[in-house]
Amino acid sequence: MKLWPTSGCELPDRYEKDLLHVMVQGPRTLYAYWEVSNRKRWLCSQHFECDYGVLPKVLRIYDVTTVYFNGHNANGYFDIETTPDAGSWYIHGLIPGAVYLADLGVYTLERQFVPLLRAAPAQTPRDAEAPWGAPIVPVAPQVQHQAVGRMAPMDFENFNLYSNCMK
Repeated sequence: MKLWPTSGCELPDRYEKDLLHVMVQGPRTLYAYWEVSNRKRWLCSQHFECDYGVLPKVLRIYDVTTVYFNGHNANGYFDIETTPDAGSWYIHGLIPGAVYLADLGVYTLERQFVPLLRAAPAQTPRDAEAPWGAPIVPVAPQVQHQAVGRMAPMDFENFNLYSNCMK
């Protein structure tokens, strides 16, 4: 019994979209997958005056737990240099119960990080049972605001133009 035709049903290798998504795999592991469109690759090539394929691809992972992240005030971050043709990566060794944000970018020749895409934040779960009386679902902690004397920014002010978080 044949359910699906075998010809003409292949999935494309690329969808020509700029996207970076991060999914929780466990208390200490995230999984990221991405696609950089040909248009953004071409713009990158023009800007750096070299082939996009030779630029080192980097995942930058920010710890933004209890921080109203503005792009410069993370609790800390680390970089993962991926392979040139990678479209996904497992991120290990994280802190359980923390909130992480990821950028995909490239290094310049001077090793300066240039972000291209940003993912929505992801919170790793606890790695132990909740103590007696603690809520099963964690309550969002208070966020540190560094804005004194001005109105707190709206969500759209915190994401750069290259972000895909707002979709």
